[in-house]
Amino acid sequence: MEEKRIEIDVNGIKFKILQDIVDKITLSDCEASKIFLDKKSTEDNVVYFERNAGLFGSILCFYQGRTLHVPSGVCLGEFKDELKFWGIDPKHLSKCCMGQFITFCDDQDVLQILENDQIKKENNRTKLKSRKQSEGMWKYIQAKGWLILEEPSTSIFAKVYFFTSAMFVLASIFGLVCQTHPFLEEILSNRNGRSILEMISRHIKIVRIFRLFRLVKNFTGFRVLMYAVRASGFEVLLMSMFLVVAMLMFGAFAFFSGDTAFPSIPDSFWWAVVTMTTVGYGDMVPTIGLSKAIGGLCAITGVCLLAVIIPIFVNNFVMFYNYSKVWRTASENDYANVSKPHPNSCHKAVPHSKVTPQPI
Repeated sequence: MEEKRIEIDVNGIKFKILQDIVDKITLSDCEASKIFLDKKSTEDNVVYFERNAGLFGSILCFYQGRTLHVPSGVCLGEFKDELKFWGIDPKHLSKCCMGQFITFCDDQDVLQILENDQIKKENNRTKLKSRKQSEGMWKYIQAKGWLILEEPSTSIFAKVYFFTSAMFVLASIFGLVCQTHPFLEEILSNRNGRSILEMISRHIKIVRIFRLFRLVKNFTGFRVLMYAVRASGFEVLLMSMFLVVAMLMFGAFAFFSGDTAFPSIPDSFWWAVVTMTTVGYGDMVPTIGLSKAIGGLCAITGVCLLAVIIPIFVNNFVMFYNYSKVWRTASENDYANVSKPHPNSCHKAVPHSKVTPQPI
């Protein structure tokens, strides 16, 4: 006896699936199950779905008991939406496709940091511009002043202020640098004696160097670097932990090797860090065979640790930078807010509606 089949129309392409497959879909709490359940109360024998027909083949293969694969040349965000619509957990993906899918999801989570910041920045800018036009004189002055101070690209005055403040910051840093050179310091000060207050003031002048952050904070490259550091915080912490453990081990090994080049364990720690980071200042050098062997292992270990962790940071930086170029282009063309992703998806779900079936 032939099993009962249900006819469905996926974006104009008709499929006839077994009733058992329909039962499996209806058991899951998904949008497709609700459409199947609602269809039982109608006289039409065809169930219509406005979904991607090309991806439905993979969905159908999974419900038929075969392996779930990601079709080639398909946007993983759209495929993720289809899995959610048809009630399939991504953990059922095959091993050959799971790594690609996990990488995509991780990248989306990382990019969310940049996107949230860009949306917040854009909303603040829009709010200030609207305040300039719709509220009283005092609010107008506040909004105008804030835009001049924080948004160099909004007006001519903002650009003039930015470049003027940049010149003062650079001049201040130049003066700080010159004061550290004996000859230039004598020319600038033109006196030999200094009071205790002047000595204290000299040491706190280093704070002026932090003005550089205000100077470069509006540059895309610097902001992307900060985003990459935030996104790679766990990896940086992991690398630091591994380096500390390796420093303790190789520093102690070098000291107890009997080499007189290592007078104490703390000094050996410094040598281990310099060796693992491949800097090699040369202030401490192993002189016997055992300490040289330890130094070789220390160098190899450091290179391996850095080679594993640093590419993660580099990938995040490149990804942020490419995404920032797309966002900047969208902002310049005034459509930055046209396509904002759903909080749990990078694609907007298409609402279900009945379509006229196409001939098979």
